[in-house]
Amino acid sequence: MPNAPEFDLAPADALQEGELKAFPAADTEVLLVRRGGRYHAFAAHCPHYGAPLAKGKMVGERLVCPWHHACFRVPDGHLCEPPALDDLPAYPVREADGRVWVTLPPAVPQVPESPDATPTAETGGAAPALRQGNPTDASVFVIVGAGAAGQMAAQTLRTEGFAGRVVLIGAEAEPPYDRTKLSKAYLAGKTDDAHLPLRYRSFYRDFRIEHLPEARIGGLNTATRELLFADDRAPLHYDALLLCPGSAPRTLPATVPGHDLPGVLVLRSHADARRLRDAVAEARHVVVIGGSFIGMEAAASLAGGADRSVTVVASQAEPFEKVLGPRIGAMFRQLHAQHGISFRGGQAVTALGTGPTGKLASVTLQSGDTLPADLVVLGIGVQPATDFLREALPREKDGGLAVDAHLRVAEGIWAAGDVATFELPPAAGGRTRIEHWRVAQQQGRVAALNMLGRATRFEQVPFFWTQQFGKSLRYAGHAQHWDDIIYHGEVEQQDFLALYVDGGRIVAAAAMNRDADMICIEALLALNQMPAPAAARPEIDWAELLAQAQTNH
Repeated sequence: MPNAPEFDLAPADALQEGELKAFPAADTEVLLVRRGGRYHAFAAHCPHYGAPLAKGKMVGERLVCPWHHACFRVPDGHLCEPPALDDLPAYPVREADGRVWVTLPPAVPQVPESPDATPTAETGGAAPALRQGNPTDASVFVIVGAGAAGQMAAQTLRTEGFAGRVVLIGAEAEPPYDRTKLSKAYLAGKTDDAHLPLRYRSFYRDFRIEHLPEARIGGLNTATRELLFADDRAPLHYDALLLCPGSAPRTLPATVPGHDLPGVLVLRSHADARRLRDAVAEARHVVVIGGSFIGMEAAASLAGGADRSVTVVASQAEPFEKVLGPRIGAMFRQLHAQHGISFRGGQAVTALGTGPTGKLASVTLQSGDTLPADLVVLGIGVQPATDFLREALPREKDGGLAVDAHLRVAEGIWAAGDVATFELPPAAGGRTRIEHWRVAQQQGRVAALNMLGRATRFEQVPFFWTQQFGKSLRYAGHAQHWDDIIYHGEVEQQDFLALYVDGGRIVAAAAMNRDADMICIEALLALNQMPAPAAARPEIDWAELLAQAQTNH
């Protein structure tokens, strides 16, 4: 690294084995990690949303981000798990004269002032290397769905050396973007259109990824391996096909009067969010139907207007009751109430009414109560967008696609993301379909490896997060149902760990302000080494438990 300055970072005994800490150097910070008796130096912030990695943990040879569990390999910073898209910049480091010295490049990544207002493409990572493959490869790999799974799959194909043709087909006009921001920062006005892209268009050009926007698929011929378009485009031949079209938002049944009034909006796409953000500017009374994560996040983001009322109507008594349990649901309801949001639980909507001008004016509940509403947001779930496959492939009752351990649907066809019905790790058990951003990215990566013949099983533990009014909840594992919930800490104070017990096993955990513990718990779930419920009722040193499990594994 010619002409790069070297900095005296820390004393040689600054860290013990497995420790990590950030140190100032020039106008930046450097993360120092000690592993295997050696020091390694990296950029101090995660190239996803800029989380301080010093608050993360080392799990084996992986450095895990405290916020969203992106993983990077030590010693080289190579990306192991999303949601980050880039490698973590690594810096040369040496020990001399009882000190640790680090060499920095002339330009070092800058920490974003706000992760909401910074596109993932600019968060300070080291772009993945484009590996060169066989230049005579004439294979065509097609990806249907330009979302989280599709983007990661296309990137992985190129970084793993596939040199054939990669076609990424999207239903929307724009390249893949960060959908997780829509219900949070975008609706709240903390970010704008320019800060949503996962990658700039130049990335797809440089990686030779053909992005086909606004493409509607009409069907699939598995015998000839052809994808059929709904317009007059010629069929597209594929040698390998990944299906990750995502989901479509559910709407109110046609039996509900007023279900199709102009003021009734869904929130799934960038275009949906833009319409909703424009409409809410003139709205005085907003009703969110559905206590889902999308619904509650949207309610939190739309609650900023001084003259605007926001009411959530949900079938469950508490928000997230089926996923997180009534106690955590009540905490979220109270958090929303502190910010002026009303919650009407245990209710169904029977009609939407109009006022004298013929526009949306009210929402009538099963109880007979009527709520004023000039804008209705639907957050009542999604369904797999697989109708175009009804004659080509067998589908599950909910529209999902059953996959094997390698995410394979049929010969030459794989599925990932919202549409994939897969087997959970042993710690959770059972088959399910999960609509989480990080799971979609992980499955996109694994599917791409299998398209290349790498025979890689999907064994990752599901992990997701939600943020409302600045409070973040993280969840690892998957509890489709539970017999008991073990609580540590104070749920009502947003400082707790909840362990979900099913059939005598801890199968999932949810937490707020327990980031380090959640990293350990995700790793223990992956190792199938969670403690017995009785052992987990008192407070546990999760880091010590993980260290023992890794030693014995």
